[in-house]
Amino acid sequence: MPAKTGTSHALSAFVSLIVGSMLSKYVWTYTPSLAEAGATIGRQLELLIGAPLPREMAGGLVVVVLLSFLWGVVYHVGRHGE
Repeated sequence: MPAKTGTSHALSAFVSLIVGSMLSKYVWTYTPSLAEAGATIGRQLELLIGAPLPREMAGGLVVVVLLSFLWGVVYHVGRHGE
């Protein structure tokens, strides 16, 4: 059992990191309003953790977190039904 869920979580983290980085570049280039929303969330994270984040990293972090959350929802629904 732990091998199955551990593999899924590890794959989720890896895919989210790679896809999140690519999507972050797309977001910053083609959808500035969404990029600003990510930057706003990033500024809130800076206040929460007490350390500055580079602008691009903050937006990428938001995308990666959203992808990880969606992956978890899809996994849960797929594994446990509704």
